[in-house]
Amino acid sequence: MSPATPPLVPTTQPSEYSSLIERAAFTENFDVQKLQALLDMRESEEMRRAEKAFNASLVRAQSEMSPVVADANNPQTRSRYATYAALDRAIRPHYTAHGLAPSFGTEPLTEAGMMRVVGILGHIEGFARRYQIDMPIDTKGARGGDVMTRTHATGSALTYGKRYLLIAMFNLSIADDSDDDGNAAGGRRPYRPAGPPPGPRSMDETVDRDTGEVIEHCRPFKLELAEGGQFTTAMINQLQRRVMLSKTIDEFNEWRLLNQDMLLRLRENKPELYRLFEKNIEAVHERLLGTPS
Repeated sequence: MSPATPPLVPTTQPSEYSSLIERAAFTENFDVQKLQALLDMRESEEMRRAEKAFNASLVRAQSEMSPVVADANNPQTRSRYATYAALDRAIRPHYTAHGLAPSFGTEPLTEAGMMRVVGILGHIEGFARRYQIDMPIDTKGARGGDVMTRTHATGSALTYGKRYLLIAMFNLSIADDSDDDGNAAGGRRPYRPAGPPPGPRSMDETVDRDTGEVIEHCRPFKLELAEGGQFTTAMINQLQRRVMLSKTIDEFNEWRLLNQDMLLRLRENKPELYRLFEKNIEAVHERLLGTPS
């Protein structure tokens, strides 16, 4: 931490207005309207001082923040992005050291299927700056099928909104893991976490229960069948999506092996849907045949 780092307690400096207010309060027949004007002037002065301290702390915190390496894939846009968890690990030590603290909430919207995510970046001196973004609560995948429940879609919208707002609050840049030459030359190497991001820890793998974030790629596991041992179209769509995200042929085969009971039932009960599933993953299988495990 640099010597210029401010103390993590609010500063209290008596102002000229405070002295005037104190004298006025003990003066006989004092003018209430004039006292109110003095109170308003003092409040305005304190707000300007707090905003000045906020801006100074934000500049110092930003000067210490490096680009954050993208740690997740978005197969729909064929791009990489940094998860909220990665952003938080990278910047929390810097903003807390300078008395800053983001907080998040939601506000109701009249438009159905939308959520307004609100972020407040507060400072220990009392000043706060507000940010907001409207996010869709979307349960559908790229092919139009249901890939998550309404509850999971709500959690996903909240987490993605928080991620976008956190980036906006601190003007963060996201670096591709393979393209950091420019940052390294400028002495600002991208932040990389010490280990891989935590994976899902339950069968309900669509959303990470620690962060609420959609998991695009994870280790193969067996999808839990519905009550009575039945599968649903949403489960088949989910399995197809996961299989198509496989990075190696071994991973591809493991997804199928672990979920072979569901695929056998699909072939017996809905052969047309099974053939469509096989057709959709065929190109991925051919591509992965030449990929080293």
